[in-house]
Amino acid sequence: MRSSNVMLPLTWLLLGLFLQIDGYKIGILVPDISGSQVTFNQRIGNTLAEAGHTVTLVRLQMLDTKSNGIKLAKNVSEWVLDVKSDNIDFEFMKNSQSAMAFTDSSAWEFLWDKEKQKMFSIMSQAFADSCEKILENTKLMQDLKDAKFDVVFSHMYDLCPLGLQKAINAPTWIWLNSGALMDYVAYYQGLRLQPSYAGPLLLDAGDKLTFAQRVKSEIGHFITPIFVRYLMDNRQTALFRKAYGEDFPRLTDIAKECPLVMVNSNELYDLPRPTLHKIVNIGGIGMKPAKAKPLPKEYADKVEKAQHVVVFSFGSVANATRMPDTWKQAFRTAFLKYSNVQFFIRFEGKDYDGIPNVHTSKWLPQVDLLQHPKTIAFISHGGYNSLQESLVNGVPLVAIPLFGDQFRNGRIAERHGVGIVIPKGEFSSENLVSALSQVITDKSYAENAHRLRDMVFDKPVPVETLLVRWTEFLAKHKTLDNLKPASVHLDFVTLYNFDVYLFLAIIVYLVFYILFVVIRGVYRLVRLIVELVRGEPDSVNGVNAGHVKRD
Repeated sequence: MRSSNVMLPLTWLLLGLFLQIDGYKIGILVPDISGSQVTFNQRIGNTLAEAGHTVTLVRLQMLDTKSNGIKLAKNVSEWVLDVKSDNIDFEFMKNSQSAMAFTDSSAWEFLWDKEKQKMFSIMSQAFADSCEKILENTKLMQDLKDAKFDVVFSHMYDLCPLGLQKAINAPTWIWLNSGALMDYVAYYQGLRLQPSYAGPLLLDAGDKLTFAQRVKSEIGHFITPIFVRYLMDNRQTALFRKAYGEDFPRLTDIAKECPLVMVNSNELYDLPRPTLHKIVNIGGIGMKPAKAKPLPKEYADKVEKAQHVVVFSFGSVANATRMPDTWKQAFRTAFLKYSNVQFFIRFEGKDYDGIPNVHTSKWLPQVDLLQHPKTIAFISHGGYNSLQESLVNGVPLVAIPLFGDQFRNGRIAERHGVGIVIPKGEFSSENLVSALSQVITDKSYAENAHRLRDMVFDKPVPVETLLVRWTEFLAKHKTLDNLKPASVHLDFVTLYNFDVYLFLAIIVYLVFYILFVVIRGVYRLVRLIVELVRGEPDSVNGVNAGHVKRD
């Protein structure tokens, strides 16, 4: 089985040589909001380019972030565009994100918490302002049209890319998810997830929900399309109609006509739930060991001398330097406890200077460190890319979810026996040391991680093949209406059969009512007959007596 994986790069190389002349032109619209998002899209571009296609990554820098990403293949070009809003206080956003990241709070608090509502509103406004800047950039819009892409990938997190591909008259397009399938993406594809076991991405739960979690799940799935309509669709649709006329379709209506969805997930490790034929899982793309690079010398020397290695990173969004002092002290305790382990951590401060087994850096060769055989654990916030890097490399995970879908991601690792979750409200040096001790000493975590890794590598159809072949298939056929379920255009009442349930309830009510009337009538008749036979009722005797007297 492994031999097929070894031959895969050669296969793509040979295929690429044959397709150089007839390769497709592919555009990828990327809202550049975090390093992990950019890296994922670059991996998509590289894989398509290696198959002989010409790829243009259009990086729309909507937030005040800096992402370098990875080295690009020969046939991949990048357009990096600064479309940040001029009306947003990005420093406030960073401070608010840090405060939210390390504060124990529920994802539901935005329903009543004014600060969180302000944060959501600012994010929504930032995306809308960026979208407006893009539409006002007539040169950019003309360049996108002149590129004459055969296929456009529209990245999720924002609806603007959906409108952009429509505005430039792209022949066809793919809705790209850089994590697990987004709830609202599923909704607009006609896929209705069951709240009883498939909770919203923001819910801290696996696939076995308590009653309280099922209540939250039901509410979450109900309000998701409402918030998408209010926070994104209304604002951004108005921008496109201002630019292209009132007959420009709603962005959510464009979403419903999406031919194909690609998701950075894998059915082998994601939580099992319903799906559609038009949803293609390409999770783990570009993460195979063949893609690993030798460690830089300053890391290689330290790793070679180490007995064991643990990697620690909270990703590109949450700055670990801004952790509360209690958290920093908890990590210090853990680092000192395991003096035989070398900790490589993404950290910009000087809090851990002087600890011989701790190596801090603003940037880490994270994937390459995780692929090293001496790495025995990964401490992470549980971002989806970090989760996949852990699984693909067979490294047990200690997840400390901070926000967003990270709570669910941690539960995925927990469900498969490859990781332990430490909720923010329960974070302490004792719990951190205990979690590290479990994943290091209990061999079942490493065994489960290795087994899952091998399953991912031995998947019958590699994700690279799925990405390339489905993209080429769509470029050739343009539309895939035969994969679109009727549920996309059903109204709320029809979709959930509320009218059927009401009809059946009325029928059941009528049946029971008729039975009740019949039984009551029979009961009264039987009682009357019994009373007549016994000759006991005064009412009957009175009538008879009165009759006799009149005679």
